[in-house]
Amino acid sequence: MSYLSAKKIYPGNFTEALNGWYKNIDTNDDSTNDKSIGGPTSVLAVPGYRYFQQRGYAQITGKVGAKVSSADVIVPSPYRNDDTRTDITGMVVSGNATLPAYVYRAAVSVASGWDGRVASGIYAATGDAISFGRSNGGSPVAASGLGEAVAQANITSTVDGTGDGGSGAIFFAAGSEGYSGNPFVTASGVGAGGSDNPATPYKSITAATTYKVFSKAGANATSAGNGFYLSDADVDAGKKGYIVCEVCYIQPDEAPDYNDIEQYIIGRTVS
Repeated sequence: MSYLSAKKIYPGNFTEALNGWYKNIDTNDDSTNDKSIGGPTSVLAVPGYRYFQQRGYAQITGKVGAKVSSADVIVPSPYRNDDTRTDITGMVVSGNATLPAYVYRAAVSVASGWDGRVASGIYAATGDAISFGRSNGGSPVAASGLGEAVAQANITSTVDGTGDGGSGAIFFAAGSEGYSGNPFVTASGVGAGGSDNPATPYKSITAATTYKVFSKAGANATSAGNGFYLSDADVDAGKKGYIVCEVCYIQPDEAPDYNDIEQYIIGRTVS
């Protein structure tokens, strides 16, 4: 799925966090047009450029025998009471050669809940990381690639999870966080991400690109790892684990069209 356009707001309309969800209502009552036909919400904050923030989550529900090595990110609908405006499964950043999307931040965390529905944390095989980043045909990409330092977020853990997770397990406690590097050049001449060329501090996206959550053996692994799962106690109690994700990016705005000038042409009063 790629977005066809973006819903733009302006600083004066910016009253809550942005998100990537933007879907028109089902107007024919049979769900045939109940799909994403617009792009994520952006702020037209600097003339000529749109700023995007997409947030979503991957849900982990199974025990050790039902591990999940990769998961689509669900971008939740803000319309909880309107069943024609459903969640979007699959977080997509859309860009093209003419109007690239420049990713400058990625972040990921293990949700910590207070209502009794959220698991105590997430288990994985020893050495595996929680990675939020671009999907390469369903596989993860290395964090050391050009621009990837600011476009990918990873969480590592050294907490022994053998007690609840079985032999050779580690534990990512609720509240664990991971961040991408920052695109700002430091005095040493390299970005805060570490290895990127300071002349290319952003990740340029020139085609529809899906972001996913992966289990992988370290930040530079390019294949999915052993997978994530919950403790037996959390599953038996009906709790779920949530890996919460965010990606932020800039994109040049589209060229103005007739809709941008029509209001100044029709019905003009001439003195």
